[in-house]
Amino acid sequence: MNKSRMVAYISVFTSMAVVGRLSMTILPNIAPVAPLTLLAGYLGNAYTGFVVGLLSMLISDIYIGIGPWTLFTSFFMGLVGVTGSLIYRVSRDKVIIFVLSYIAVLIYDIGTSIFPMLFFGVPPIVAILNLFLPIFFLGIPYPMGPVHEFTSSLLFISLIKLVDRFGLRGVIHG
Repeated sequence: MNKSRMVAYISVFTSMAVVGRLSMTILPNIAPVAPLTLLAGYLGNAYTGFVVGLLSMLISDIYIGIGPWTLFTSFFMGLVGVTGSLIYRVSRDKVIIFVLSYIAVLIYDIGTSIFPMLFFGVPPIVAILNLFLPIFFLGIPYPMGPVHEFTSSLLFISLIKLVDRFGLRGVIHG
C-alpha cells in the first residue's frame, strides 16, 4: 500500500470511528470504535490498525474528556487494530473471528480498567470486577464489559460480511 493510500485509509477509518463514538456517547459501552479498528487492521495491516485505534481514541477523547486514561485507551485500542490484522491471517471462519475479536476487546476492557485506576489508587481486582458486575443504569442491571465485547464482535462480523458481499476483501490488504 503506498503512503498516500495508507494516509487516506487511516483518515477514513479514524473519522468513522470518532464520529461513531461521539454519536453513541449516550449509550454506555456501545460504540463502533472497536469494530472499525478491528476492520482497519483486518483489511489493512497491523500498522494501520494500530494507528486507527490510537487516533480514534485520542481524537474522540479531546471532545469527550481527555485525561491520563487517554494514554491507556488509545494504546489498547491500537492493540485491538493489530489483532484485526492477526485475525485476517488466522481464520476466515466467522465463529473463530467472533471469539478472537471478543478476546481482543476483553483485553482492551481489562487493560483500560486496570491501568487508569492505578492513578486513583483503585486496586486492580476492583477495577476488573467493575467490568463484570452489573451496575444500575437507569434502574437496569448492565454489565459493562460483556455488552461491549459482544456488541463489538457482532458488529465486526457484520462488517466483514459486508466486505465479503461487495468483494472488498483484497482491495486494501492486497
